[in-house]
Amino acid sequence: MKTLLVGYAAKDLFETLKHGKTRTASWLTPDVTCHCLDIYNRHAIEKVHHAKAICSAHLPEGPWDEIRFRTGPKLMSGELSLDILQEIHALAPDAPIWGGKGKTNVVVDFVGKERDRNDLISKIKDDPDRVRSFASTWEASVPEGKPVTFTSFPGCFCHRRMDEGGLALAEVALQRTGDPEASDTVHGGCRVLDMGCGCGLVGLLMASVRPAISLVMVDSHSRAVEAAALNAKNQGVEAEVILSDSGTPARMDGTFDVFVGNPPYYSDYRIAEVFLETAKRALKPGGQCFTVCKNAAGLEPVQKRYFPEVEVIKRRGYAVLKSIC
Repeated sequence: MKTLLVGYAAKDLFETLKHGKTRTASWLTPDVTCHCLDIYNRHAIEKVHHAKAICSAHLPEGPWDEIRFRTGPKLMSGELSLDILQEIHALAPDAPIWGGKGKTNVVVDFVGKERDRNDLISKIKDDPDRVRSFASTWEASVPEGKPVTFTSFPGCFCHRRMDEGGLALAEVALQRTGDPEASDTVHGGCRVLDMGCGCGLVGLLMASVRPAISLVMVDSHSRAVEAAALNAKNQGVEAEVILSDSGTPARMDGTFDVFVGNPPYYSDYRIAEVFLETAKRALKPGGQCFTVCKNAAGLEPVQKRYFPEVEVIKRRGYAVLKSIC
């Protein structure tokens, strides 16, 4: 039976045996495919379970005998849950869960209250022909730059709103690399790496002021990459957008003049370590690394493991950390 698992993490694919021991779930057969929105989750599943996993912004077409969707308020936003459920409905419009007699079985593995699960399903069941769009469009700008229109999707970081930390990062990076007489300025053929780019806020705001930069944007989330590529195209910026949870490929080592990154700070800064390790190997000698956080106390010692000198610059209630490679 060809089964598609949607929204499952690696830890969800274990089953508990007697005496509390665990093993890979017996139902995780070669006919099971795990769909992930974040490539980090795909790699985690492949590493632990050697299961078939794919990472894409949208669900694979199938056909599928069964689709199991794991969701709930603590797992993903309501918008993202409904957006994915709409895609499941498109794959199996006659599934029994909607009241049809189709052969594809759809199961909503809801982590939360039963009434919330039923309410989610009813949004499709009660109005099956309605397709909602959860894309959000908004503007942002930096000094000397024109307003830039951004589109984001459910699952993107800061969907429906501009990230003030990202705006602070773009402003400081432009300010500190804006002297046209400086050898490391953002001008001409300067090459910029925006890691954890989200919908492309930082890199594309920099391009709005310095249109000649060569821009590479990286994110581990497939929907962020989709949004960043769309926004670059709409802005007329030629940018390479990469889906990765390990930074840039080796072919890009030592090729960048400026690195900008807004890393998440959970998991004891382990993801921030990936950002900074990438910055260290991706930058040319003399290249500049800019990261941003709410409070420098946690990130500064991490950044000093890769760059001995760290300057802390306050902006918009955030701390932007600058280092020279």
